Amino acid sequence: MIPNPIMSQNEYAYPDRDERLTSRLIQNYNETRWNLEEAYVLKKVKDTVLGENEKLSVSLDVGTGLGRLIPFLLSISRKVIALDADLWRLEEAMKAFNSNSSVFFLWTRSSRLDPIPPGSVDFINYSHVAQHVSPHEFLETLGEFQRVLKMNGWVLFLTTHSEGKEWFLVSSEDGAEEIGKEEYEKLTLNPVPGKLPVRKFNVDSLEKLLKECGFEIEWKFYYHVKPEFAPRVELRNTTGAIGDPTELLESSQKDVEHIMKNLKSINSNEMEARRKALDIAMLLRKG
Repeated sequence: MIPNPIMSQNEYAYPDRDERLTSRLIQNYNETRWNLEEAYVLKKVKDTVLGENEKLSVSLDVGTGLGRLIPFLLSISRKVIALDADLWRLEEAMKAFNSNSSVFFLWTRSSRLDPIPPGSVDFINYSHVAQHVSPHEFLETLGEFQRVLKMNGWVLFLTTHSEGKEWFLVSSEDGAEEIGKEEYEKLTLNPVPGKLPVRKFNVDSLEKLLKECGFEIEWKFYYHVKPEFAPRVELRNTTGAIGDPTELLESSQKDVEHIMKNLKSINSNEMEARRKALDIAMLLRKG
């Protein structure tokens, strides 16, 4: 049982600060279905990483934000180290988990993880951070993951993707526009209020890069299916999970089962899944 206070799905709201475009996207999409699809990905992670074993020793939450996924990490590991470059977000997460002796917080302004010893971490959660940092910082981060992970340690890598070429975008309340790589790098190093740099990775080149950096891809899964492709279902009496978000999947509602079947269906055909989904999840293993 996770000690209180903890943060529920309902208490976490996009945007954290400037991500108004993301907030609008989720609201238009259907927030319940959005949460269910992410919960399904997390359940796949738990089944793969734990199996019948006990909890892992240490998990690392890189870019924890408001600590939205800390309850999930506590469900698979005995200790969680949560870090972020945004001090405001980190302080808010600390307020939510300040009575939990299993959660430790770290403020870092770079991609380096110097305070963390080599080979000390079992699992790393890297959720939707890579798309907002410079290409140089992303590469340095992957190197740090290799350093701190135990042999055969895991990384959950969640990010945006593109069906075709790699895109660099800047999003704002007015929408998103394509920008060049140099402008994208400048925005990541010198943030502008109300503007969020977003990198949409080309999946093939991303996989090649991850393998070159020493990671094996255990599985990949496309999720957050675009509204025009998602099943039109109306969910009733499905509330945000308190603690582990995978509890959302424990509902016996047929609508939940419908969504899960649809996700399995599109992922059986990778090209179709790329076209229909907004995000990609990869479970990486240190080789």
